[in-house]
Amino acid sequence: MTEQRAELPRAQWHSFFEMLTKDYEGADVTVEVLDRAFGDQVEAAKLPLAYLEYDEKDDCFSVGLGGRDSKYPVVLRHAVTRPRRILTTSSIPGTPWALDIEDEDGTQTLVTLHLRPEIR
Repeated sequence: MTEQRAELPRAQWHSFFEMLTKDYEGADVTVEVLDRAFGDQVEAAKLPLAYLEYDEKDDCFSVGLGGRDSKYPVVLRHAVTRPRRILTTSSIPGTPWALDIEDEDGTQTLVTLHLRPEIR
């Protein structure tokens, strides 16, 4: 099966991330950063999703992880300022969502929303 990637129109960013947050809140999320200067780094691996958001005023994408219980009491926030494009992969049933957020310098942030247990 081939992976389908689509660029998300900027006008839909805010509402799309609100919808994903509602559908995946508490699901495991992995955040990776692909940077030419510093190399590839995993920022978080399978932490529970608190939120995904795009702030139009500040032109900033954010993902918040944790902060839901005593196991993960603090919200880890990863921000991408001035994203120039966002690609999404798959709404194919049974597969995780993947987001590829590219900033103005070409650094990519990959956000994978793993399947919720009740969806598996």
